[in-house]
Amino acid sequence: MATGTKNAKSQKLQARAPHDVIEEMEALKEPGESTAQFIVTSLQGEIKRRQRQKKQETPKG
Repeated sequence: MATGTKNAKSQKLQARAPHDVIEEMEALKEPGESTAQFIVTSLQGEIKRRQRQKKQETPKG
């Protein structure tokens, strides 16, 4: 039975990416690493980077 785009553990996303970005991703994926694993790892890294950046921008006082 097919499931929807969201379940208890994950959510399906769709996005278009430029060909050159896809080619770079394919060239840099680790052996045995799926595209989904690469994208999730990349998203996690970008989220952490932006959280750190936002924290640094918050004035202390």
